Amino acid sequence: MMTIKKLAIYLIVVLTFAFTNCARYKNILYFQDTFEKPDTSVRIITVDPELTVLKAGDNLYLNAYGVELGQLESFRKESSSTSNFSELSLYMQGYLIDENGFIEFPVAGKIQVAGLTLAEAQQKVQKMMDEYLVGVVVDLRLLSYEVTILGEVRRPGNVVFYKTEVTILEALSKAGDIGDYADARHVLILRKSSKGTESIELDITSSNAFQSPGFWVMPGDIIYVKPHRSKMWSINSPSISLVLSGLTTMLLLLTYINF
Repeated sequence: MMTIKKLAIYLIVVLTFAFTNCARYKNILYFQDTFEKPDTSVRIITVDPELTVLKAGDNLYLNAYGVELGQLESFRKESSSTSNFSELSLYMQGYLIDENGFIEFPVAGKIQVAGLTLAEAQQKVQKMMDEYLVGVVVDLRLLSYEVTILGEVRRPGNVVFYKTEVTILEALSKAGDIGDYADARHVLILRKSSKGTESIELDITSSNAFQSPGFWVMPGDIIYVKPHRSKMWSINSPSISLVLSGLTTMLLLLTYINF
């Protein structure tokens, strides 16, 4: 009788652990429906350039081509002979959008770009440069493409990208991917817009994530990966094991006394 009770208790513990691991696996497996139907094609939403709107605090890098170097020197913040292209040097050479939405060029003066998309701002700067130089081609890029990643990821923090098209998968990979206790069904994205801060909830265990506006990350996004409840079980497992051990001992003593 004593052995049966003891085995029953251990069986309950083992089954609980097994079911917990099974649930955890389903919560961290990306795009599960594509594994079930591997021949099914999926459509990925295209990047909408109108979503990337410049705002105060953004840093822009400007380069111009098509004219003699000497003609451009008066429009540059620093000499083009600079060979140190570190992150800091690029930031220092950039044009910071001030609180009123303007960037200031040598000679040309201020030009308002906040509220414009990167393409619209490039066209506006191009038009301004055409007034001073003939045959110049302007290349305008966003330097401050920073995203904050928090929650159940391996390396939470701020990450910087040097391209304008970034997916949620690339962002998470920069953070070392999601952790073992992540709930990939609930990835929250906080995004600033003209209407304030909006929230987008993304389920990356489903291929429906490809059609979500949150699939493409925007500058300034805050990404939060929700931890699964099983994490609390894992954290408290030593205490739970101690309690179960105590209960087992108590049952054994009660059984022994009854005998």
